[in-house]
Amino acid sequence: MASSRHNSDKDQRQSKFIRKANIFFRRIRRGELGTFLVFVAIAFFFWTVQTAREESASEFIVKFFVEDQPQDMVFTTHVPKELKVTITDTNSRLSNYGLNNRLDSLSVNFERYADVLGNFRISAAELQSLLMAGLESSTRVVSITPSLIDARFAQTEGRKFPVKLSGTYTVADNYRMRPPVIRPDSIIINAPAAVLDTMQWVYAVSKSRLNMTDTIEETLSLELPIGVKATPAKVKVMIPVAQYVEKTIGQVEVQVLKEPSNRHLIIFPYSVGLTCLVDYEHYRDITPEDFLVAVNYDSIQDQGRQGKVPIVVRYIGPPEIVTNVQITPRMAEYVVENR
Repeated sequence: MASSRHNSDKDQRQSKFIRKANIFFRRIRRGELGTFLVFVAIAFFFWTVQTAREESASEFIVKFFVEDQPQDMVFTTHVPKELKVTITDTNSRLSNYGLNNRLDSLSVNFERYADVLGNFRISAAELQSLLMAGLESSTRVVSITPSLIDARFAQTEGRKFPVKLSGTYTVADNYRMRPPVIRPDSIIINAPAAVLDTMQWVYAVSKSRLNMTDTIEETLSLELPIGVKATPAKVKVMIPVAQYVEKTIGQVEVQVLKEPSNRHLIIFPYSVGLTCLVDYEHYRDITPEDFLVAVNYDSIQDQGRQGKVPIVVRYIGPPEIVTNVQITPRMAEYVVENR
């Protein structure tokens, strides 16, 4: 019994020792980890500072605009829409240029660089000076592409041309497409007379769309050759697309048009069955009163006092809702009586 108690006390002392040892080593490890993380943070800080101070090159795409160009003046040779500019500076400053969009665009005045002979020219030195105006003094421009602007312009007359769409459009089954709505539907084109004489219309550039199920609205650019200026330069296009269903209107009374006062036209049948295709959202709105079903007395004057006459139908309801109107039968028998 004494031996068992002695072993139990010994085990307890060993357990306390192990726990204290574990606590001691954990404290050491925590201290070492904290020290290690501090050194990592310090090293990262110095690396970041050093990297930011290092000099490197970076390329920017700069949009190029010509402002205050007279309406009747058009460029007959190519003027770039963007410049590729390579500059050198510290990494931190290059990053700031990207974040602040300081090299996003360059605008120049038309009159300043145009001469009376029809030349529009910005030298390489002038182009670099214009770019440097928005940069820090420590920044160096390494290259500009194109290195200079050298174009020609001419005074032209303006003519109005209709706008057409260049894309292909189809709709899914049980859908239909109405004619596109283009705003404006015609634009003023300024170009040399030799170019205007070859033009009939202007195309709005659009992607082909297949199996459409929704109306499309988009702003489109125009397809223009060099030396042509359009006002406006873009158009808004809406292509209406609607789902349709067949609707049976039922029996609609046949009216008689242009019946003289001394004659009475008796027709059989006096009503016809009518079906049509209607936009799904307007299905419940269409009624027999939206259709005119009739025979015309003038169409029987040379046919005698009895015979057959065609029945005509016309939709007179809200526009662009109903299509493919069908009636049964299409002919009516008639008898003319004196009043």
